[in-house]
Amino acid sequence: MPDNRLSGFLGLCRKAGKLVFGFDMTVEAMQKGTAVSVLLSCDCSERTARNIKRIAEECKTEVYILPLTMDEIGYAVAKRAGVLAVCDSGFSKKIKELLDSGTHKA
Repeated sequence: MPDNRLSGFLGLCRKAGKLVFGFDMTVEAMQKGTAVSVLLSCDCSERTARNIKRIAEECKTEVYILPLTMDEIGYAVAKRAGVLAVCDSGFSKKIKELLDSGTHKA
């Protein structure tokens, strides 16, 4: 697992209790309005990605595809998952900045 800022930041987000794991929990967080953004692993299934994007559009939630596999996410946050919800605007903003700037690698 390459050491990078994005995976470290995801670990910090988990420790703060602002990360939700899995399809069902993410959908529930979006429907309740607690999910600020949704993160998909780069290797999640097309069906999962399509369903999440459809629900996120209905709930007006941003969706980002991470340059990390499920295994790499699992290493970063100690739980293997392909779908994550970020439930804090500050964390979501920082993750978007890291993805947009392309500086997610150390």
